[in-house]
Amino acid sequence: MQVCPTGIDIRDGLQYECIGCAACIDGCDQVMDKMGYPRGLIRYTTEHALSKNWGKREIWRHVLRPRTMVYFAILGLIVTAAATSLSLRMPLKVDVIRDRGMPRVTEDGAVDNVYRLQMMNTEEKANRYVVSVEGIDGVEIISESQFEVPAATTRAVPVRVRVPAGAAPTGSNRLNFVVQDSDDQSVKITEKAVFLVPR
Repeated sequence: MQVCPTGIDIRDGLQYECIGCAACIDGCDQVMDKMGYPRGLIRYTTEHALSKNWGKREIWRHVLRPRTMVYFAILGLIVTAAATSLSLRMPLKVDVIRDRGMPRVTEDGAVDNVYRLQMMNTEEKANRYVVSVEGIDGVEIISESQFEVPAATTRAVPVRVRVPAGAAPTGSNRLNFVVQDSDDQSVKITEKAVFLVPR
């Protein structure tokens, strides 16, 4: 009671005022040493261990039984899987949204579609990404194709894609957008989209 900063009597059991500083444990052990008695009159333990008068050896034997070891193994697998997932995650996310407007047909018969790319950079540094398209013969990006995205930021960028006349049938055609980090070739994402050719 003299060393407790909240002034509670630990002999009445655990109370909500206790802040877990363990000053009473230290004080009790010092008094027991002076009196020549064994330590541990006040200690961290469970009611089950107190009722069975278990020492440290019995407590550890109870803790390290097969069931708890299986629990520890499962927990270790979960932690390992989470750490592996974090280390292998792609630091770039891309969403492709096609513009709602009608495709534009140029004088030479080429068809233009406009898209909005939502690029999310999850790294703690700014990165520059190169955008390309594939899936249709002669398809190309006729707008800006390189964009810088600040650290931990999402940026929406417009992209205009052109297909030469007669290179794709009328209707919807499958198109792939490829977004790659200009400095790290391993950071690469391919997103599917639809290219519309009017009748």
